Amino acid sequence: MLQEQRHHEIETFLKRQKAVKAAELASLLDVSIDTIRRDLEVLEKKGIVKRVHGGAILKQKEDTALNKLFNEREVKHLEKKKQLALVAVELIEEGQAIALNGGTTTIELAKVLADKFERLTIITNDLRIVSILGKNKHFNIILSGGFYNPEESTLYGKQCEDILSNFNIDIAFITVNALSFEHGLTDFRIHEVGVIQSILSRSKYKVVVADSSKFETNAYINICPLENIDLIVTDSALPSIIEKEYSEHHIQILTPHSDLSNE
Repeated sequence: MLQEQRHHEIETFLKRQKAVKAAELASLLDVSIDTIRRDLEVLEKKGIVKRVHGGAILKQKEDTALNKLFNEREVKHLEKKKQLALVAVELIEEGQAIALNGGTTTIELAKVLADKFERLTIITNDLRIVSILGKNKHFNIILSGGFYNPEESTLYGKQCEDILSNFNIDIAFITVNALSFEHGLTDFRIHEVGVIQSILSRSKYKVVVADSSKFETNAYINICPLENIDLIVTDSALPSIIEKEYSEHHIQILTPHSDLSNE
C-alpha cells in the first residue's frame, strides 16, 4: 500500500475511533511499527493527528465551531455530562463550601447536588444554577454580583471576581470549553475566564468537569496549565490512550470506571 493510501486509511480510521494504537494500525495496514510511526509523524506535521504514547489521536481543528450559543451546547453530549456529574458528586461531603462556574456541565452537576445533598454552601456566577439549587431550601446559595451576560445567564466582570475572591472554597468544579497538554485549560467565553481564575485562586481542591469530547481541543483564551488542577472528571467515552498519557504525566482523571477507594 502506498504512503498516501495509508495516510488516508489512518485518517479515516481516526475519524471513526478518535484514538488508535500504533500496533493496531500496523496490523490493520499490514506494515511495520516503524512505518506507522513515520506515517504518524508526517500526519502530525500536517496537523491531522496528535501523537501520544503508543499511538495517536485525531487532532481537532481550532476554529469557531467551539464558540456556540449556550442552548446549542446545552444539548450537546448531554448524556456524557449527566454521567460525569454522577461521578463528580462522590467527591463532596455534607456541609462543604463548593463553587460552580457558569456552564452546561456544571448545570448538570447542580441538578444532582439538589437531589443528593441536604447541607451545602454553593458559590456561583450562574443564574440557572441558582434556580436549580434554590429548590433545596437547606442550601446556602451565594450568587456573585457583576454584569449580566444574557447569552449565558451568568454574571462577570471585576465586581464578580472581587466577590468570588472573598471566599474560602473547599472544592471548585470548573467547566471549560477545551483542555489539552499544550495549552492547558482554554475557553472562548472571554468574560468567564477571569471568573474561573478567581474561583481557582480561592479553592483548596480544584476539579475540572469536562466531557470526553473536550480533551485535546483548544479554544483561544488560556486559563491555566493542567498542572494547576488537582483532578479531571469525565465520562466513560474517553479513549484509553488519552487517559494513559495523562496518567503518565501525573494528571489525575476520574471516570465512571475508576475505583474511588484508591483515589
